[in-house]
Amino acid sequence: MRILAFVAFALSLAARPASAWEEYKYLDQGVAIQFPAKPQAMKSTYDSVYAKGLPSMAYSAEDDHVLYKLTVVDLASRPDMGANFLNEAANRLQREGEVLFTDFPRVYQDQRSVFGVSLVVDRPDGSRVRSSLYYHRGRLYIADAVVLPARGDKDMTTPSRYDQTIRFPPDGRFD
Repeated sequence: MRILAFVAFALSLAARPASAWEEYKYLDQGVAIQFPAKPQAMKSTYDSVYAKGLPSMAYSAEDDHVLYKLTVVDLASRPDMGANFLNEAANRLQREGEVLFTDFPRVYQDQRSVFGVSLVVDRPDGSRVRSSLYYHRGRLYIADAVVLPARGDKDMTTPSRYDQTIRFPPDGRFD
């Protein structure tokens, strides 16, 4: 009986993901997103064909040969151009390699819906990126998961998960 209990325990440990995903809330950015590890935050700028040097924040973490990144671009000075910024970012990604998949995700239902576009692209450097882009309340959100190419003698494995869950609070709160 002890052996059966031990085997069941060992199988339950093996079935767990390599890392524990946790949601990180960025109230000042109007978004919550899951990362497999505590992300690093960095202020940056974002360049587009429509405007250069737009203020942005980037959050990133790496786990199991995958770089997870959320870039939040402040478009408050150009709110009427949100769809153009989103489509230009998606087009830029398309040109980086071979598009394997395109989808139009939705966060929430009915009048609270926030629609976006997702692309999976194989790049010439051997990496694969899954990018989900959204425009919401004056911000462009770019959630990337980049499966990194094999490094040296490390074996390129398919990660168990490379998709992040993202939320935008309809009323500005996450409670």
